[in-house]
Order: sequence, then structure tokens, then C-alpha cells
Amino acid sequence: QSIELTIDAVLQARVERELRAAVEENRALGGCAIVMDPVTGEILAMASVPTFDPNAYRRVPWEYRFNRAVQGVYEPGSTFKIVTASAALEEKVARPTTLIDTGNGTIRIGSRVIDEAEGHRYGVISFSDVIVKSSNVGAVKVGLDLGGERLGRHIERFGFGTKLSPDFMGESRGQVPRSSHWTDSTLASVAMGYEINVTPLQMATAASAVANGGELVMPRIVRAVITGDRRVPVPRKVIGRATSPETAAELTSMMEGVVAHGTAKGAALGDFTVAGKTGTTSKVVDHHYSKTDYN
Repeated sequence: QSIELTIDAVLQARVERELRAAVEENRALGGCAIVMDPVTGEILAMASVPTFDPNAYRRVPWEYRFNRAVQGVYEPGSTFKIVTASAALEEKVARPTTLIDTGNGTIRIGSRVIDEAEGHRYGVISFSDVIVKSSNVGAVKVGLDLGGERLGRHIERFGFGTKLSPDFMGESRGQVPRSSHWTDSTLASVAMGYEINVTPLQMATAASAVANGGELVMPRIVRAVITGDRRVPVPRKVIGRATSPETAAELTSMMEGVVAHGTAKGAALGDFTVAGKTGTTSKVVDHHYSKTDYN
């Protein structure tokens, strides 16, 4: 049998090149990158640095053979706030326009004081701006209103703490603390993406669930299996529903605000043309383009 991969050769080459450059520029020990179609779950590119020649894998140290994208775990930080926001919207703890008092930029949980990044003081802001501005205090307040049981349930709905796909050998489950054992301090940390370990693949899949209308789609790297003259496509598989379509739409609007006028303006992209089609970064377009079309 032969297999047909979902990998796009042009994207893969560019991702590997840019990832190597980023690791060198930042003098990092390593890094990874994933390009995923949020609708189909297809992995269009996946790279991990340092890397190795698969034809001579016995000649390199084990850490070079470590696939950070599916085996590595890390604390996701503020990117995890989309899960907290989804839980709050689904459980009707907050709406995008709900006003939240973030005070002078600090909140005390027992003996612990949690600050806003870079000393920001946002005062009273909408829940939407809690995400747009990536307010730690706002996320903590919402997390405390949710409680561990409800937030923990939504974390599971987004696929954290589980292996997502049989296509990736050695995939890590990550580490999610049992919500029944959470203290207020743990709850505050988890609400803003700490005291929880996830894989980059899990995070990309969670973000894709928001982008595709709320479905948690299994990530995959095999598009079809070929036996002789028979080609059997691998169907798209929905693991479950991470969030409702209505909540996904509200979250999408919030996430667009992050790059439009929030904390990630540097990640904003303008209009683009792919395979003769013009769109914006919020649109999903056909990824089967030629090398000439891709810019």
C-alpha cells in the first residue's frame, strides 16, 4: 500500500525555512510550526527544529528526532484564553459586551498577586476587550465565576488531555490537572493558560475548532491510501463539538480584534490572492495552489 499525504510541498519548504531562521534569530534551543486546514483537519505543513535526515536517523541525538509539534508540551499562556472565553460564553457567565472591572491591573488570590502583562491598567473593559487586550485580571475573574468544574469540562471538549489522532506516533496527551482538585489559585492560573501543559497540535486543533464553527476535527496527515489502482480517501472525522456555532462566531470576532487593534497587531495580514482568488485572512480558501500562485 502507498499513502498520499496532506502535506503541501511548497508550504512545507517555506515553513521549514522560516522556522530555521526564527530559531537562529532568537537563539532558541528549538521550535515548531504547524499549518492546518481548520475545516478538514489536514496538516498542510509541520516542522520541528532541530531536525534530522530520516535516512540516517541513527546518527543523530534523540533530541533531534523529537517532534515538538506533537510530542512537546508547554504552558500555552494567553493563547489558551480562547478556551476560557468559549466556556464563559457557552455557560452564559459573560457576553462580549459584559463589563469587567480589571481595576488597577492586579488581582489578589490568597497570598498571590496576579498582574497584567507589562504593567497595563485597563480599568473597566468589555469581555471582548479582555480577549483583545489579553487581560490576565479579566481572564482570572471570568475563570473564578465559571468555577473549576465548568471550565474543566470545556477544556476536555476542546481536546486537551487526550491524544487527537492515530496519524502521529508518540503523540503526547499533555497534562490537565483534575478540576476537582483545583484551588482558586490553580483555577486562576488555568484561566490564563498556566499550570496546564498542551501540545502545539492540540492548540492548533483548538483554534481550528473556533475557525470552523465549533467542530473539533481530528488532525490528520494521510489524505488517501492507495492499493494497486484503488485510491481510498481518508474521510474528515469530527471528534466532537468544542463549542456552539454561535459562540464560535463571537470568538472569531474577538480573535480578529486581537490582530486588528489588540496585542498581536504584528500578526495581522492584509488582503491576499491565492490561486486567482482574493480574500482576507478571516476567510478559508482552497489550499491546492501552485508554487507560482503562492506569495
